[in-house]
Amino acid sequence: MISPERCISVKPDFGRFVYYKLLTAIPVSVALIAIIRYSEAVYWPFIYVGLCLLHAGIMYSIKCPHCAYYKMGGKIHHCFMIWGAPKIWKPRSTPESRIVGIYAPIGMLVLTLFPVYWLLSQWELLLVYVLSIVVLVISIGAHDCPRCLNFECGHNKVPDEVKRAYLESIVTD
Repeated sequence: MISPERCISVKPDFGRFVYYKLLTAIPVSVALIAIIRYSEAVYWPFIYVGLCLLHAGIMYSIKCPHCAYYKMGGKIHHCFMIWGAPKIWKPRSTPESRIVGIYAPIGMLVLTLFPVYWLLSQWELLLVYVLSIVVLVISIGAHDCPRCLNFECGHNKVPDEVKRAYLESIVTD
């Protein structure tokens, strides 16, 4: 739910989660299609899926516990990227460590570049792959980072005056 007067997403929205999972499914599916079609060995698709799951697990353990959405509610985590996962780690009130800032872009770069070798075999798949990643990144940057409640995140783009107004409103409530 987006608070109209403050433009901050104050509650996780299942519709946003579905939207981003569908957007994420496009480049992952294209990558898997290319790997399955053009790899000589049967294990490469499993390695790619394993890398995706490993990255998601690492991000869940080092980034999510710092997030305001992780601190909400009971024992199940809900946000636009992860929905319905159990809260395994204790929420952390400290800012994210430098490791997160270093690992997150490197991990995403590895996942993005891993299937390129096979995608080069068919330029149409490569084009769909690149365009779908661009749309995903632009969607998150344009629609979620400027409205995110996690003010400590390095990607948060909520204007300072909106942050102050929001924080003052929750203190007075």
